Amino acid sequence: MNYLFEENQKFTQWWLWVILLSFPIISFGPFDENAININYIIIGFAIPFLFYLFELRLKVSAEGLHFQFFPFHFKSHIIKLEDIDKFKALEYSPLKEYGGWGIKYGFKGKAYNVSGNKGVKIFLNNGTNIMFGSKKNNELAKALKMAKQQ
Repeated sequence: MNYLFEENQKFTQWWLWVILLSFPIISFGPFDENAININYIIIGFAIPFLFYLFELRLKVSAEGLHFQFFPFHFKSHIIKLEDIDKFKALEYSPLKEYGGWGIKYGFKGKAYNVSGNKGVKIFLNNGTNIMFGSKKNNELAKALKMAKQQ
């Protein structure tokens, strides 16, 4: 399948990784002097590894907008072009408007984002909207426009 746009994003905030990488260190102690709790160590290493795996994948084709937030979505979902009323590239506040990064549900709709404050808001024919965070928000909007014109 030919894609007009492709973008893969990961969590890249330095402050997040400082916090996440502290978990393995903290997991080693202090514990009872006689035993190290292996469960704490496994969890301490699993949390940063899980965040390393998180990836938001966006693609635009003649069919529509394909999105996947791995590992929550094992396969790509699609918003068909005929279901999109309009869309807008914009800057927004993930924390204020959606409560942070990740898959979020807020008063302003649903959001998929991993970093930054730029994205494309998709307004659907059914009255709902979805914000997709994108470091290339203008290119994503242009690709959606080209796809809708085809």
